[in-house]
Amino acid sequence: METTKNMKRTIWAGAAAIVLILLVAWVWRAPNKQIPKELVGEWHTTDPNYADRSFEIDPACITFTTGGGTVSTGFIKEVKEVPEGSRTLYTISYVVDDAPNEVSFYYDANKGKIIRFKNQEKTVWKKDQAS
Repeated sequence: METTKNMKRTIWAGAAAIVLILLVAWVWRAPNKQIPKELVGEWHTTDPNYADRSFEIDPACITFTTGGGTVSTGFIKEVKEVPEGSRTLYTISYVVDDAPNEVSFYYDANKGKIIRFKNQEKTVWKKDQAS
């Protein structure tokens, strides 16, 4: 009789563990690291305030070149994509020297495949044709 009770407890504990594992697998999703191919490349602007600046997105990294040849490269950890009418808001989470960073920008294919950073929407960035 005692063996039957122990067996039932073991079966219930095993079933509960399986349900918990399935629930965690269903709720938890790995971060999206896929960079859409239309974003991959080197981007520049004609705005004279940023004449010596550019940024580049590749499938693994995002690199910012700032004045004086300073370069900062971050490894992409997650990409979020939110459609907003005719454009898409992308937020790229990345790590530079073990410090987490994030950049958000709008990509608009209808206005010539341009990027506008969320905090500087007046500045238009265009991808190099060679990219």
